[in-house]
This record gives sequence, structure tokens and C-alpha cells, in this order.
Amino acid sequence: MVVNSKNECTNVFGARSKLSFVFSFSKRKNQKAFVRFLAKLLLRWGRVCLFVDNGPCHHGAVLDAFLVSHWKTLRIIYFPKYSPELNPVEQCWKPARKKLSNRLILSLPAAKYHLGKAFEDEASMPKMFEYLSN
Repeated sequence: MVVNSKNECTNVFGARSKLSFVFSFSKRKNQKAFVRFLAKLLLRWGRVCLFVDNGPCHHGAVLDAFLVSHWKTLRIIYFPKYSPELNPVEQCWKPARKKLSNRLILSLPAAKYHLGKAFEDEASMPKMFEYLSN
């Protein structure tokens, strides 16, 4: 029997567009990690209007400085507090949870691998933008 008592974890930042789901793993869920994720989004998409919840990493001086320096290409709009049902990216976490459930995963890199496969599987991602095409 293998017992992993390291208690390792990771956090995932994610953003969804009509065409893709961009994600990034981070050891910590703080402003610096969120700013690194925003920089990744700007490299990928150029201009970004991002809707986010009111988590602690989505507020503060580090983020404010980044927003000031990228005011032409980045906008952040906050969902009302305590309203995860309004945030469409929340639906993207379900396929990932399903991919990890009922599976023996022996290491954090293996968990990241399976999460990445779930996020890259376009067929399992929710079809949240279908209403925009009408």
C-alpha cells in the first residue's frame, strides 16, 4: 500500500473565451499569481475583458498597479459577492472534478496532468456561449 502524506496541493486559475479555456497552475492563490495569470492571458489574447468573483486574490495593491500599467488592454469586472452561479467559468471545473474522481493519483504532477487533459478536452467543456450565436 502506498501512502502519500505530503499533503501537496495546487491552485488553478482559469479563463474561458468562446474558442478556448486558458488555465494556469499556481502553488499559491494570491495577487502575484493572479497577475502572472493575467499576463499569460494578455500574451494569448492581446486584449482582455475578464469577469471575476470577489476572491481575495482579485483585489489589492499589486493587482491595482498591474491594471494601471495595462489600462488599454485589460478590464476586470467583478461579479456581485456570493454569486458563483453567475460566473460561467465555474462550470469548467466540473469536468476536471469528474476526471479526478474515483482515481488513485499518486503525485501532484500526475494530478496536474489529468487536470490539464480535462481542461484541454473541448468536448467536455460546457457550451456556455451558444446563446451568443443567435
